[in-house]
Parts: sequence; C-alpha cells; structure tokens
Amino acid sequence: MRNLKYVENLLNLMERELTLIVGVALIAVAFIFAPSSHHYMMMGPYYLAVIPLIFTIVGIVLILFSAFRIFEAKRSEEKSEIEEKCEDDKMSVVEKLLEGDELEVFKIIRENEGVTQDSLHFRTGFSPSKVSMIVKKLEEKNLIYRERFGKTYRIYLSDWLKRDVS
Repeated sequence: MRNLKYVENLLNLMERELTLIVGVALIAVAFIFAPSSHHYMMMGPYYLAVIPLIFTIVGIVLILFSAFRIFEAKRSEEKSEIEEKCEDDKMSVVEKLLEGDELEVFKIIRENEGVTQDSLHFRTGFSPSKVSMIVKKLEEKNLIYRERFGKTYRIYLSDWLKRDVS
C-alpha cells in the first residue's frame, strides 16, 4: 500500500515536470521558427507566422497548468502534514488527560478499533464490571462510542478522534 502511494506520487511529479518541459520546449521552438523581419522571409505563406504563435500559446498554457499542479501538490502536502500533526496532538492531549486504567483501555481501543467489550476484559485482566465502568466513563467523555454486538458491544473511537482516510 505504501509502495503504491510512493509510485503514484512519483508519477504525478514526473507528469508535472514533463508538462513544464514540453511547455518550455514549445516556446523555444516558436522563437526558433518565428519569421524574422527580413524581406525575403515575408514572402512565404501566411500560416508560417501563425504556427509559432500557436506554439507559444500552447507552451504558456502548459507552463501555467504545470505551475498550478505543482502549487496544488505542495498545498495538499502541507495540509496533510498539518492534519497529521493535529491528529497526533489530539491523541497526546487525550492520553495526558486519562490516567491509569482508563488510559490502558483507551490505548487498546485505539490500536484495535472495533474491539469487543468482552475482549477488553481478557486483554486487560480487569473484571467485566470494571471494564464496563471504564468504557462508560470514556463514552461520557466522548472519546469512544459503543455499538451493540450480540450480548456485548463493539467499541470504536469517536469520529472527532479518527484519522481521515479519504
């Protein structure tokens, strides 16, 4: 999964750079083939003067498009870094506010999203009533929510703590 994302980012970077290079090359070609003001060059067909103009316009459009894509990529990268830092800050604040048994149960829930309340009892070694009280406290603090699952509950992190996957 990570390698796929790396390859995708690399291809996007190559596409942006290639677009920029093609744009610059079109402008260079336009200046090379632009008719000069000498009298013997003015006698050629009229479309020879239009082709460099078209190359120049297409080159400028490609350069602007490439610049826009580079700007968007940097902005998106900065945004994801800020969101990741904010996500880490949320978790560190929550972990600082919780103590002892609550923190232990919260860490298990964070690492194993959708864990059952019965499973927490076995993982922590706490009694079922103690696990129930701790889970209820975490739910009152809006850190988790429970969904009925047979005779027990599945426990998930609250939406405001979850990392956006999209």
